[in-house]
Amino acid sequence: MDFYTFTTNREACSRLNLVKSTEEFYAMATAEAVARDSPQFFQQLNSERTWEEARKPYYNVWPSIVPMLTRLNLDLDSGLIQLPLPALCIRLPKQHNPLEFYWENQRFEVRSMLLSEINEGRGLSILIDIGETENGPFAVPIYTYRNFPRRDGLTVEQSLASLGIGISAEDGVQIPEAILTDCVRLCCSLCLLENDRSVIEPDVLSKDRNKFEASGDDRYVDKAHRRGKIGWNVGRHIEVAPHYRRPHMALVWTGPGRAVPRVVPRRGSVVHRELVEKVPSGFGE
Repeated sequence: MDFYTFTTNREACSRLNLVKSTEEFYAMATAEAVARDSPQFFQQLNSERTWEEARKPYYNVWPSIVPMLTRLNLDLDSGLIQLPLPALCIRLPKQHNPLEFYWENQRFEVRSMLLSEINEGRGLSILIDIGETENGPFAVPIYTYRNFPRRDGLTVEQSLASLGIGISAEDGVQIPEAILTDCVRLCCSLCLLENDRSVIEPDVLSKDRNKFEASGDDRYVDKAHRRGKIGWNVGRHIEVAPHYRRPHMALVWTGPGRAVPRVVPRRGSVVHRELVEKVPSGFGE
């Protein structure tokens, strides 16, 4: 399955040969943000730079798990939502993408999101990419901003309910608020994922995938990281076969005193087993 990725302003400008180096770009762009008195653009540049410095880590989120994560009731303290990395790209699938919508009779879908810390850890910045650009397919991308506040005593559900209208809600393509809320809820749920390889597993080089699945040897992960591929697949093994009741995701409390929230899978089960057993074996081996 193919996934979208996130294009930073620096990458978009590099394609147009507008800058010579990473340092030059961020110095120039940050100065422009200050001159324009645009804290939003300034924060976006910080998020993009942090992600690039972290070597662009990503989650490939497979379509079957998206609705499971967006349906979770996150009735827990918003301060418990912690990024697993300084910045992280959430990549959505190009096929069967559940986060789609229509605007002016044109279909759009959420392609990717970039998460980073803001306000000295008091919140998360989420930049949402739907493929919109300023001046055509090779121009600087336009992202929708959502800032998720984290504060003791404020639950995730309360924080979601208080997001309000975005600063650019009336500019360009109008993303339905329900889709934006699903985006934020998905990001929060991903931050709570338990380290369970049936749900989240390292993404390795395509030529090493079969060997990694057969052996589970982390040297293939290390090899991918050396090549600049730092990512994970989320939900790739969620069953979609007929006669199989899908697992679902659940929020549970773990650790000492059950004080640590984690999103974990509840196993699926075969239904009408006698029918399944009549299906010829050997497929997919």
